[in-house]
Amino acid sequence: MNFKLEEFLNGFDGISINRIPETFNKFKIDSRTVEKGDIFIALKGSKYDGHDFVKDAIQKGALGVVVEKEFPLNDTFEFVVNSTKDFIKHIGLVGRKHALGCVLGITGSAGKTTLKESVANALSKKFSVLKTEGNLNTDVSLPLFFANEVNLREDFIVVELGVQKPHDMDYLLELTQPHYGVITNIGDSHIEYLQSKEGVLNEKFKLAKYVDNDGIAFLNGDDDLLFEASHNLKNRVLIGFNKRNDVVIDLLTKEDVKRVNLSFADRKFSFSLPFYGYQFVYTLAFTFAIAFHFGVDPDLIVSSLKEFKPFKGRGEIINFSKMSILDDTYNSNPVSLTFALKSLLDVNKPKVIILGDMLELGKDAYEIHKSFVSLIEEVDPYLLITYGDFTKSIYENASTALKFHFTDSDALKEFLEEFDFKKGSLIFLKGSRGMKMESFVEVLKGRFKDG
Repeated sequence: MNFKLEEFLNGFDGISINRIPETFNKFKIDSRTVEKGDIFIALKGSKYDGHDFVKDAIQKGALGVVVEKEFPLNDTFEFVVNSTKDFIKHIGLVGRKHALGCVLGITGSAGKTTLKESVANALSKKFSVLKTEGNLNTDVSLPLFFANEVNLREDFIVVELGVQKPHDMDYLLELTQPHYGVITNIGDSHIEYLQSKEGVLNEKFKLAKYVDNDGIAFLNGDDDLLFEASHNLKNRVLIGFNKRNDVVIDLLTKEDVKRVNLSFADRKFSFSLPFYGYQFVYTLAFTFAIAFHFGVDPDLIVSSLKEFKPFKGRGEIINFSKMSILDDTYNSNPVSLTFALKSLLDVNKPKVIILGDMLELGKDAYEIHKSFVSLIEEVDPYLLITYGDFTKSIYENASTALKFHFTDSDALKEFLEEFDFKKGSLIFLKGSRGMKMESFVEVLKGRFKDG
């Protein structure tokens, strides 16, 4: 931590009890992660109340606590406030005020975390880069990131901005104050709260409008909603396969390898990457365009892309002697599922598709799932397995000769243990986080690991 605790307390209404520590380590909201020298913030959540774990945090070495009610803690520092969540926002703003680096904000319905990692890796070939870890992109995790991680040495700060409901982006823009913005795509994710794709667009496009005065918005120009909305922007870079884009992707595909040609700024670049996944082509193109704009040498960008590997559960290939698993179980929404299924069109292996429900799609969930039948039939798996409630619409309407539907996870696991898969199969698995599709990957790994 580069700043004194008193700097974070100043300007926020609260009562200080006992001596304020001069130095401290980090702010923490999970008592299980508290280390010696931390300040524990007792946050009330939907399942747990951090106030129940104040004494646990102190036993682990917390120097002080931020709470909404006073505790009898002897000499331990307490800062008593009306709202610990408001305090978290406050310390995020303090951290952001101190940040000297250029902030790059990334949002979209799919591909945010992967792109954030890829862009940060490419920029780090020339600059000092700070990035949010994992998929920390919320109104709690982002202010903690700015309060805890800003070190005054970063040239770039790359952050992921996740929105679920109206006005989420307003809060995140106030906090992060980005100089540049990236929107990967607009899809049906979170329409349970944002009502429609247009509602998703309106919320996410606030990022492009925010940066338009002094920065640049990098946008997926193949997305018709984004393309139409961007006409009035002064500073935009459109990226995609369509010739209307500023950065145009041309794709020549071979088994397990995608040969990519990029054309922009009167220049052409060509390279290969050993990735499955149509979505990774967009990741590559966005990364190249952004890093190139900031002056990173093209050879270094390509080098960073070849080093880059997707996170576990995001298009991860697991090879065995007689079988391959394509683990895309981290999450699912209509945009990411479309990308993933299109990638399977290029695969010349016997294919198995295992799909779990996509959640948070609101009243149209059944029809949205049903709309994927034609693309699944184009992929032409010899075996289709659906799991959950909404995927039953896929099972009922797909013409795949061999298909099964499950609502019980144990029954599906037993099936995966016993089914006679074709030799050389590629088994693709995907579903929303709540479906816990990774458990089925573990079953398959356990079955095939010994060949």
